[in-house]
Amino acid sequence: MTYLYDCHVHTAETSWCGRVPAGEMAQLYKQAGYTGIVITDHYFKEYFEAMPEDWSWEAKIEHYLAGYREAYREGQRIGLEVLLGMELRFHNRIEDYLVYGLTPEFLVEHPHLYDHTVESFIHFSRTHNLLIIQAHPFRTGQEPAPADCLDGVEVYNGNSGHDSRNHLALDYAEKHGLIQVSGSDAHRVVEVGAGGIWIDKVVHTSMELADYLRQHPVPKRKAA
Repeated sequence: MTYLYDCHVHTAETSWCGRVPAGEMAQLYKQAGYTGIVITDHYFKEYFEAMPEDWSWEAKIEHYLAGYREAYREGQRIGLEVLLGMELRFHNRIEDYLVYGLTPEFLVEHPHLYDHTVESFIHFSRTHNLLIIQAHPFRTGQEPAPADCLDGVEVYNGNSGHDSRNHLALDYAEKHGLIQVSGSDAHRVVEVGAGGIWIDKVVHTSMELADYLRQHPVPKRKAA
């Protein structure tokens, strides 16, 4: 038996470019036959700097987690696994990276992850048992990170608003023996269900997903 997970989903509560409220996003994925989704809302310096200066870092993270928490609550109600991830952008580059293996407590305890570079984050991530997966590395204006700075690559990005040149991402992952994931990059209803992976067990947390991908680096991909 296989189970379908979307590895790249956004919410309107947290991602400035998100257009679908988290609860509705969870319902749409349940209706589409998915077992689970990973909420990967955008995490970058300007997002946090736009919050009130007198907020503590814990308060800022609670604000950031609004979309995830609402999707999780709805997922619990309707029977959809909702996992915590992020789409991280470092302060010195425009590329984006999916990160798995997170908890809310970890995000409070380790502030300002965007102050890393991709070169420094790979060491940090391995120390803390995270996975770093470059999202849409061949999208126009972006370029792949050095392979030794990555655990994996999003080899299929289903967002219809961009040409992610997925074939180049797949070639890069295969050439360097990197973990392969697929995600819809869903911001709008039209993008729901445009990507994902089939796996052979149900995973309930971001840490379980990270562990699974380490053990199964080339899961079967779903394309729209």
